[in-house]
Amino acid sequence: MSKLPSAGVCAGAWSRRAVLTSGLLAAGGLFVAGCERERPVIESEDYVDSASSMRNRLRDILDRQAQAVLDRDEEAYLADLDQSNQQLIEQEKRVFANLRQFDFADFRHILDQTSEEKQDDGTTVFRPVIRVIKLTADEGPGDVAPAEMFLYRVREQDDKLVVTEIVGATEDNHESLNLTEPFAEAPWYTDRLRVVNVNGKVWLVGDETVDDLDDYAAVAERELAVVEDLWGDRTKFPGHVLFFTRDRSNFHDWFGVGRTETFDPDVLGLQIPLLGVRKDGILYRDQFVASRIVVNLASIEAKNTEPRITIRHELTHAVTARAELTVGFTRPPIWAIEGFARYSETVGNPERANWILAIVADGVRAGKFTGEPPASKGFYEDSGFNYCLGASVFILAERLKGRDAAVELYASIIKRPDPLDVSFFDLPIFDGIARRVLGMSGDAFQSRWASFVRSGA
Repeated sequence: MSKLPSAGVCAGAWSRRAVLTSGLLAAGGLFVAGCERERPVIESEDYVDSASSMRNRLRDILDRQAQAVLDRDEEAYLADLDQSNQQLIEQEKRVFANLRQFDFADFRHILDQTSEEKQDDGTTVFRPVIRVIKLTADEGPGDVAPAEMFLYRVREQDDKLVVTEIVGATEDNHESLNLTEPFAEAPWYTDRLRVVNVNGKVWLVGDETVDDLDDYAAVAERELAVVEDLWGDRTKFPGHVLFFTRDRSNFHDWFGVGRTETFDPDVLGLQIPLLGVRKDGILYRDQFVASRIVVNLASIEAKNTEPRITIRHELTHAVTARAELTVGFTRPPIWAIEGFARYSETVGNPERANWILAIVADGVRAGKFTGEPPASKGFYEDSGFNYCLGASVFILAERLKGRDAAVELYASIIKRPDPLDVSFFDLPIFDGIARRVLGMSGDAFQSRWASFVRSGA
């Protein structure tokens, strides 16, 4: 399942509270012992001459913190914090212990959009402080990178400026903090994590409930190889990060996934695509620049399913997300996004294809099939049938023209918005896609597909 950005991040009809779609989106390059990579260099942002002395001093603190993360120097990271605030120290020790395990393409702070407010208690509040966290698995155009919003509070202490409070924006607190998205809801702010670098392209991250994290390394490596081979040389991220948990409250809270109206605590996995900010902190809406994946081991084990199927499904969302439409008033059709991820489960697994088509046949007998792909509205109310019905589009395309055609069909569809009020198959653009990819008109393909479905596939 792939969690879509909220309207606050990406203008669209599918808000944070409106839609989940299947997938695991990968994000993140993690530190590899002995790996020789050029380390990012912290460079201060350019500030106008009118910037306050206090702001410049905060900028210096933030630059030191960022460099300390890159240097994996905890003492330097904590040096500018209020040492009498034990809660803050423990909070930031946990954050540092998590972040030091990752390998960054960029780590810095942006103050271009920041306001400075003197408080009655003598402290000064800065908001938003924008933290750029670009892992080596993330990629966007130019200097666009994933980011998170924070409030920083500072005060003078013994002729030194110290940080007394660091609060990340979340959906629960952002209005009271007067902050907006992108939120700081990554697991590295809430839980002690362990990171396993599989091969420089796949990183596994587990909380304290996952003492068998290494067991999934070979699985993730194999499944990514299958998905990347399927996707070919199309646009994708350089790497992928999968967060694993058996804690249902963590699955609910991480990346704010549990606050969506369609959230299902029993879902097996989620993919969270992220938009980024430009160097000045302004949101960039034209492309996803990162992805995060969460795997719900508690649900996988309760349902006695194979983790590899969930991992492949979510990696399919992750690998293809960078090529997906991100602008406009709607997202691509959910049936295509979820259906293709389910279709990917059939590669090298004909039994899985038979299982999918059996579910479709059962749905047809139950009167669920209308002759059209399932609508986005209400899609997840009958996700079992709708996932498989979406997959049947690509299964048929493969049978007609081969696997490359099925993949190209999907790659073409996800560059277009869901029309919502009509079937995607009825659009002139689909007719053009069908003629180019499948060698037949859109109407002809739809007719073949409807017969395929009604005949029991």
